[in-house]
Amino acid sequence: MLGAAMVYIVAQSVWWAVLLLRREAVIGQLEARLGRAADQSSNRTFMVLGEAGVFLLLLAGVLAFAFIAIRRDLRLAALQRNFMLAITHELRTPIASIKLQLQTLSRPGLSGTDAERLRSSAIGEADRLAALTEKVLVAAADGAGEIKLRPELMDAAATVREVVARAQLRSEDSHAWKAELPSTLMVRSDPQAVRSIAENLLENAMKYAPANTTISITAHDLGAQWQIEIADQGPGILASERDRVFERFYRSGSEETRRHAGTGLGLYIVERLVKRLGGTIAIRDAAPHGAIFAATFPKGV
Repeated sequence: MLGAAMVYIVAQSVWWAVLLLRREAVIGQLEARLGRAADQSSNRTFMVLGEAGVFLLLLAGVLAFAFIAIRRDLRLAALQRNFMLAITHELRTPIASIKLQLQTLSRPGLSGTDAERLRSSAIGEADRLAALTEKVLVAAADGAGEIKLRPELMDAAATVREVVARAQLRSEDSHAWKAELPSTLMVRSDPQAVRSIAENLLENAMKYAPANTTISITAHDLGAQWQIEIADQGPGILASERDRVFERFYRSGSEETRRHAGTGLGLYIVERLVKRLGGTIAIRDAAPHGAIFAATFPKGV
C-alpha cells in the first residue's frame, strides 16, 4: 500500500513538472516573439527543475522514514503477538498441572509416597509460575526505566550454587551437571539480580540442551572482576542471531511450529541486568557443539 502511494506521488510530481516545462516553453516562444531575452526562459527552466528536484528529494526522505517506521512497528507487533501466544501457553500449562495435582491429592486412599510426590510437583509448578511472573515484572520495569538495584556484599559462589541446586531438582535427572565453583567469591552486587541472571541462563541451557547431555557452570575470580559461564551441548546459536537473542520477545522461528516453550524474555532480562551491574555478556561456541554464555562483572569490593 505504501509502495503504491509512493509510486503515485512520484508519478504525479513528474507529470506536474512536465506540464510546467511545457508551459515554460510556450511562455518562451511568446517572449521570443516579443523580442525579450532568451536567457530569462532558460533561468526559469532551471528554477522549475531545481525546485522539482528538491521537492522530490524531500518527499523521498519522508516516505523512506515512514517506510522504516511502519516496518519497525509491524515487526514489533509480530514479536508481541508471539509473546502473547507464548505467555498464554506458559501460564496455561502449570495452572492445569497444579489443578490436576490438587484434584488427585483430594482422592481417598492415596499413599503417602504418592501424596508427597504430587505436593512436590505442585510446588515446582508454582515456582515456575512465580519465575514467569518475575520475568514479566522485570521486563515491564525495564521498559519503564524502574529497575532498582540494591548492591551489598555477597557470596556470588553461594548464590550460584543455590541456583544450580534448584535447577537440578527441576530437571529431574534429564541432564548431567558439572559445576566448578570456588568455595567463596565475595563481591559487591545485587543478590536478586545475580540470582535472576544465573536462573535465566540455566533455564535457557536446560531448554535447548538435549536430554542426557551435560550442562556446565563455572565461576571465575578474575581479580578486579568475576565471571560466570554456562555451557551446554545443544544446537548452539548462529553468529547472525547472537545479538538478536537478547532482544525483548525475540525467539527464532514461528510460535506455532517452535519446539521449545518460552516467552522471549529470559535472555533479554539477562542482558539488561548484566549491563545494570556494569558487566558484559558474550556468546561463543562450545566444543564439539553447543553454546557458552559468559557474563563478566566488576567485583566492586
